[in-house]
Amino acid sequence: MSYSGLNRLLYSPGAFYQHYILKQREDTTDKAMAEGKLIHCMLLNPENFEDEFVVLPYSFPSENPKRVMERLHSHIAETYPEIKDSRETILPYLGNVQNALLDILKDENLHQTLKTDQQRFDRMLTEKNMEYLDFLLKRKDRTVVDKDMVVFAERVRETFKNSETMRDLMGMNNLEWMSVHNETELVMFSEDYQFGIRGIIDNLVVDHKQKVIRVNDLKKSSKPLALFPETVEYYKYWLQAAIYKMIVDNVKQTTYGVDYPVELRFLVVDPYMQIAPMRVSDETMSKYMEMALDALSVANKHFLAKDFSLPRHGLKFAETGYEEFLL
Repeated sequence: MSYSGLNRLLYSPGAFYQHYILKQREDTTDKAMAEGKLIHCMLLNPENFEDEFVVLPYSFPSENPKRVMERLHSHIAETYPEIKDSRETILPYLGNVQNALLDILKDENLHQTLKTDQQRFDRMLTEKNMEYLDFLLKRKDRTVVDKDMVVFAERVRETFKNSETMRDLMGMNNLEWMSVHNETELVMFSEDYQFGIRGIIDNLVVDHKQKVIRVNDLKKSSKPLALFPETVEYYKYWLQAAIYKMIVDNVKQTTYGVDYPVELRFLVVDPYMQIAPMRVSDETMSKYMEMALDALSVANKHFLAKDFSLPRHGLKFAETGYEEFLL
């Protein structure tokens, strides 16, 4: 059980069951998620860029046609897996593909006021939209990004590297008393739960001089830095913080050979290229842990009952007003 899985289970047990149990996962490309993933790669594992991303030579289509092309790609990938790389290979299936497109447009209630199907095709099958579909077909398992996103991620990387504070916190200076672990997967098991708990930590630094373990989680925020506490509440990042703290505390002696205290920071970059390390205080983390244990208990009840039909109520964080918990 990861933070994202637990968060989805709390939001909707049915959505969790479809995504994680039935493996019915939507093939969509959310720009904010793609941008966050790109920043992670540029900063922590730049050598993996070619394997993880494909870059559009222009900007993404606007929201509606982008969503339609993604749904059409999902249909093609499922129905015609032999179509791999080019729009030319769609031609033998053109009638069926066009019928699928018409169904998608009807479902999305787009261009239904136009009089003919040909007018709908002309509106949707523009060069830009078809180029995007072509990239989706070619990408394999890679994430599609555009040039503007790459430029922004490169600027973020340079901003972090030019900050002495960030370099020190993240262990970028390669000091001999620090061991640095990027994109590290850690797992713990407990007799209290029917599932293991896992997390992939962006940046973990064991500082033998300060005798502390720093867990750093990169966040790209769509809002100014001052509003980040609202983002913590909205996306339940407090749950992620508590899970990471729990896992690292559980494995730090066996995995890293130390019993140092664990500090957790959100390393936040906002749309204006402002960056800040926001440390979760011990008092706040204690509150986060209490709420996380309550959430894990609710998840465990679902697994014990093998029932994901309805939410189980009684979560403390739904009553405490945790917007008062400041970083």
